[in-house]
Amino acid sequence: QQAVLARRIALAQAESRVDQATTLLARARIALEAAERDLDDMTIRARFDGTLTGVTLVEGRLVAANEKLAELVDPNALEVAFRVSTAQYVRLLDPEGDLIDAPVTVSLEVTGTDLTASGRISRDSGSAGEGQTGRLIYARLDDAPGFKPGDFVTVSVEEQPLERVVRLPSSVLDANGSVLVLGVDDRLETLPVQLVRRQGDEVLLRGPGLEGREVVVGRTPLLGTGVRVRPLRVEASVEAEPDMVELTDEQRARFVAQVEASDRMPKDVKAQVLGQLNEAKIPASLLRRLENRAGG
Repeated sequence: QQAVLARRIALAQAESRVDQATTLLARARIALEAAERDLDDMTIRARFDGTLTGVTLVEGRLVAANEKLAELVDPNALEVAFRVSTAQYVRLLDPEGDLIDAPVTVSLEVTGTDLTASGRISRDSGSAGEGQTGRLIYARLDDAPGFKPGDFVTVSVEEQPLERVVRLPSSVLDANGSVLVLGVDDRLETLPVQLVRRQGDEVLLRGPGLEGREVVVGRTPLLGTGVRVRPLRVEASVEAEPDMVELTDEQRARFVAQVEASDRMPKDVKAQVLGQLNEAKIPASLLRRLENRAGG
């Protein structure tokens, strides 16, 4: 009987230890779940891959609620913002008054070459901005390797096609909106035209009777309606190839060292410039840029 009693006591103690172990296991699981929740709360995961900038965190520092920790830049979702005049903005609207998704080309000048990217207009600003004129437009870039937020770039917008216009030097147009054309017996005639667009040193004109006419480019106060002239016709010039220059061995070595030491130039651009420097001749524009960077 004593042996049976001892075994019953041992069994009861074992069952008690099992209950205690079960309780400890449940508490451990609760602690694990709480630790996992705390870890999830302290781990910030973005929905996309990118590059961190403006990081304010250091190891051991306390973080306040709603504190901005850093900025994450997605290199595949860059936008370019540029301002245009109100007249230019109107030309980017469709008949319903909505902004068209016109193609844009963005360029960034770097040593020896230009970084370029393409994209499309995506939206415009909701207001003109305090103290600002014109309109602020945003374009989303499709693929922009080498570009970074804050770059100062040049934006070219491809507008809708224009019909029945003539492109001429801006010197052909007078203040009254007319041009001088060559008439019968080489006498000048005044032809009223409509100024459609200015593009640098050129203008786009539209007007009845302008097609096929010879227009006076070099206007002077002595020229006017009825004046007989001896026309000097300007032939269409063919775009010349860029000037090429030959480097000395000393110049080539100096420029190669300058490019290799540059830490602001992307690797692909650096390889392209070094390839150009290995040629017998390089473009004059490349030489000017390298000299400007060396001097500045």
